[in-house]
Amino acid sequence: MHLIPDTWPHLHMLISVFPLVGLIFVLCFYVTSVVTKNQTMQWACLGAIGVLGVIAIPTYLSGDMTLAKVAADTKRVSADITGYHYAWSIAALVVLVVTGAVAGWEALRSMKSGRVSNNIVHLVLGLSFITLMLMIVAGETGWESDHPELHLATRASPGVSASDIPEGVGTPQAWSHVHMILNHFPTIGFVITLAFFIYGLMRDNTVIKRTSLVLFAACGILGAPTYVTGAAAMWALTDPPILEITKAAINAHRDMAILSLFGLAATGASAYFELWRYRYRGRFSKPALNSVLVLAIVTLGIMAETGHRGGLINHPEIRTSPMPTDPNIFWSPNIENLINNVIWFVPWQTIHFFGYSLVFGTVLAVVLRVLGFWKAVPFSAVHRLLPLGVFGVIMNVFTGMLMLMADTYRYVNETSFIPKMFFLPIGAIVVMYFSLSDSLWNVKAGEDAPITAKWFAVILLISWIGVIMGGRLLPYV
Repeated sequence: MHLIPDTWPHLHMLISVFPLVGLIFVLCFYVTSVVTKNQTMQWACLGAIGVLGVIAIPTYLSGDMTLAKVAADTKRVSADITGYHYAWSIAALVVLVVTGAVAGWEALRSMKSGRVSNNIVHLVLGLSFITLMLMIVAGETGWESDHPELHLATRASPGVSASDIPEGVGTPQAWSHVHMILNHFPTIGFVITLAFFIYGLMRDNTVIKRTSLVLFAACGILGAPTYVTGAAAMWALTDPPILEITKAAINAHRDMAILSLFGLAATGASAYFELWRYRYRGRFSKPALNSVLVLAIVTLGIMAETGHRGGLINHPEIRTSPMPTDPNIFWSPNIENLINNVIWFVPWQTIHFFGYSLVFGTVLAVVLRVLGFWKAVPFSAVHRLLPLGVFGVIMNVFTGMLMLMADTYRYVNETSFIPKMFFLPIGAIVVMYFSLSDSLWNVKAGEDAPITAKWFAVILLISWIGVIMGGRLLPYV
């Protein structure tokens, strides 16, 4: 699975995103542990932040060696941006080491004393957010320094004049930029979540297990926009072509990306349905948790290979073997040709519309009850409808991916496609609130829902209206 790096650039690519994305996911667990006052989870989070502080050392060393290796390629690597990246990285890594040292020291001290210091907990939280801000800047400058295509005003490669491309034609490089940022969240986030999930199973800690299942579901949701932005980036990088980027290398990555999407969806759906069932039983099913664990491990292996193939597309410094040259030997383009046949396209489109009907029907029922138009029933009765909406989302992710493959270029360059993909993850993630909120669950017949739930209901309704309108307007704008 190419998990063992064989060059300094390869090592830097593998570990440099852990401090940034890893810290974001650890903070999700950390904030939850503070809110729930779960000391076992606080110990785990402090230990995880300490580990990220240690990772800062090989991140710096590999980055320094990588800089020395790629700096000579002035056509590919921007010296100015690289300088900014180096300066911001030093600042971020120094603060990360300090944060990790404080967190690690408190983890060891509190395990001996049996009590976590509230002052240190908040100190680590504050330092973590400062570190996060610095690493966001460092990460952005790092991507820009080694990805010259992001600076192209058009899709023209260095050998193509911008005047040769008709105005208004072409897929924006913004898709490549977004994909580059987004794809690390379901991958690195999945690693962090799996580590906490295993720890929660070992300690039989309900809060850790529940939070892990929530983040598995979130990773599953993020899999859809990650795949879509990747499909758009394919056109941004190949039409017209950019030097050293081949359609064959992209198709090799796409084959595994489809499997990653299915793995993320299966793991996320299994996690969500167990969260939903937990609300009624008050305990987790051991077979269900084991199923999530197996799916997560298999999905992680698939994503590792997907990530490696993705890195090979635009990073010649990590290529140690010949790259594929024939783009048609992979099954992604063959699926495209198959779905382009009307006989196959129409059934998937029909199922896609049924999925939207399930989603919007469920959303409307939830929103009506929360906003007070359907107060004759308790919210627990409405809660039983949520799996129907989730099943509709799963249907739409599967069928939508197939239809996207049939005509990716047209879809990603339609005006209404951007709001559709913007609102989709928002609408799906907000559903998690209605599944997890204790105050909303306890709303009886005739009672009013909390004001927070009403705000979430409005966001949910607007999001799914945006998704449906964006989809229906695709043929007309």
